[in-house]
Amino acid sequence: MNMRHKVTLTCLLLMTMACAWMMCGAMNDLHGQCLFCCTGVVLAQERALDRAPIGVMGDSVMKMKGMFMVSIQQMRNWMAGNRNGTDDLSDAQIIKLPNPYQVGNSPTSLSVVPQHMVMNMTMLDLMYAPSNLVTLMGTGMLMSKSMDLTTYPGMGPMTDRPQLGSFTTSSLGLTSISLSGLFRLYEGDTARVHAQVGVQRSVGANNVTGEMLTPMNTRQAMVLPYGMQIGDGSTSVISALTYVANNDGWVYGGQLRSRNVIAKGEWNFGDTLSLTGWGQKELVRKTALSLRMTHHRQGAIDGRNSSIIAPVQTANPSNYGGAVTELGVGLNQLLYIFPGDYADRVGMEVTYPIHQNLNGPQMKSSVSIQFGYQKSFD
Repeated sequence: MNMRHKVTLTCLLLMTMACAWMMCGAMNDLHGQCLFCCTGVVLAQERALDRAPIGVMGDSVMKMKGMFMVSIQQMRNWMAGNRNGTDDLSDAQIIKLPNPYQVGNSPTSLSVVPQHMVMNMTMLDLMYAPSNLVTLMGTGMLMSKSMDLTTYPGMGPMTDRPQLGSFTTSSLGLTSISLSGLFRLYEGDTARVHAQVGVQRSVGANNVTGEMLTPMNTRQAMVLPYGMQIGDGSTSVISALTYVANNDGWVYGGQLRSRNVIAKGEWNFGDTLSLTGWGQKELVRKTALSLRMTHHRQGAIDGRNSSIIAPVQTANPSNYGGAVTELGVGLNQLLYIFPGDYADRVGMEVTYPIHQNLNGPQMKSSVSIQFGYQKSFD
């Protein structure tokens, strides 16, 4: 999917939601209730502004002791092209770079170049409030990855190396589970603050193999590079601090979130730190639009798997991490799909990177689309 198609798809999704909302108003006038219009009791208690954009994790503490909430989210992220720092790189530039793990007859320069990558993530959350001040949350994440690559011959002139062909690698599995607590620190009439502390365990395989087209024009099974692995075998502490304020149909919020490795395997992905801020506008009580900006930072991979030696940039642990700033547009909608005392919340958010400063040659992020569904009950 090229960029024009992604932008078109995003516009169509937003137009569809806007049309659905307008149809909702018409149906409500004619019939008194529709899928987008919850019962009067629900609307008197809940607002779409009660929750942050769907991409914000651990955004609120549950309001009452004994409440449960189930949440499922689906996110797809596209990547395309390559960059070193803030400079884009062509294939011709990449295949001139040295191969740091050259052994035997393997090429002295990089000879395999990533072209496109798609990541799909499914997150399942279960939350429970043992008191009005504390919410417990358990999360499981399933991930699939697919990458298209192009191979160039390892021998011959360093310039004008023709393509040998292309191939695709993929991986799939349960990547991590986490347990955490959300603690209400302050709640007033127009503002609230809460903290999150927990532990995340990477449970996905970290030695997945796949078949690649080698620079010798042969097919060979190899351990896939780090970016295609589902897990890294590490245990991390996750922490976050969230502030939310509301004023006359507007909500403003911010969150600082980190993940720090405390128990390492043979190798592990770098620590992460993110700062996000958002504003939401209520269109009607059950519908809210959001604009969000996020800045992510991640360190390079720590450690190394000596079996990952393909002549590709993703085999080098130093070529991971960096700083990325994203802008996102989202929608929260209260629906009445399943029976219960609380409305169903459906959210959508589309994000796009506006600045990327990457550690070494690596693929650039592109559009991400996230959908989510949440249901609370006593």
